[in-house]
Amino acid sequence: MNFDAEPVVPAVAPEPDRASLAGALRELEAAKARVERDARSVGEETKKKLIAQLLPVLDNLDRTIKAAVDSGDAPAVVEGIRLVRTQLEGVMKGYGVERIDALAQRFDPAIHEAVTTLPVLTADAHNLVVDQIAPGYRYGAGLLRPAQVVVGKLSRPEYRNNSFGWG
Repeated sequence: MNFDAEPVVPAVAPEPDRASLAGALRELEAAKARVERDARSVGEETKKKLIAQLLPVLDNLDRTIKAAVDSGDAPAVVEGIRLVRTQLEGVMKGYGVERIDALAQRFDPAIHEAVTTLPVLTADAHNLVVDQIAPGYRYGAGLLRPAQVVVGKLSRPEYRNNSFGWG
């Protein structure tokens, strides 16, 4: 045995300095902020998706009310459907959904989708929404669905110079 050898001392890791600890803390805080931001984003996207799926339900309630009124169905049933529709719309408003009604407004391609055009005889009605097929909806700053509309298009009668229809 060799007793002259130096004793083996277990290696001790050097203590981290303040700068590296502060850097690690900043990285941890940045990661936490990123996770929170991503969670909010997922939550907003989930709400937006759910609301978009409820829009056809609201449209169908509107169609049901119109059909029931037009056919003279039981007024109590019609009133019940109206209450359900109002309740659904109220819940959606509570989540920040805003309805876009376009009737008698100037056509705006940013919020309206022209389904078709209809000939109109006055310049005032040109490019005006003359009928609304379905309302549009906004959610927050974004557009969920444009209003589906019929747009007036100026139609001038053609004047002919002769009885043959040409010239």
